[in-house]
Amino acid sequence: MPALALYAAILFTLACLFYSIGIWAEFIAKRLKPWHAFAFFLGVLTDSTATALMARHVGAVLLNAHTVVGMIGLGLMVFHLLWAIIVLWRGSAQALARFHRFSLFVWTIWMVAYLSGVYVGISNA
Repeated sequence: MPALALYAAILFTLACLFYSIGIWAEFIAKRLKPWHAFAFFLGVLTDSTATALMARHVGAVLLNAHTVVGMIGLGLMVFHLLWAIIVLWRGSAQALARFHRFSLFVWTIWMVAYLSGVYVGISNA
């Protein structure tokens, strides 16, 4: 496996780990906490870095189902992170308690992108 693809795969997996920890911890707690947003941030950072590495490895952004779902997933992750920061900053008890409902949706979309990437990677090996 070429180095860029390997680094990207490692970072995508770290993104999955960070984001999943943040999402599920928040879902179980039923209340958004600052460390959840930090885990979301780490997920966005590692996912966007991995996406850039993979685009560099491929040499272009390919327009296929995986890329479209991946970009939607990354966009939702960024929106989710920004919304989490706003909710934490405002401090509304109701918003902090309801935030987890959207989190699981975003995580599910992102997981579809992650798993389709695993499939693409395995089928190209």
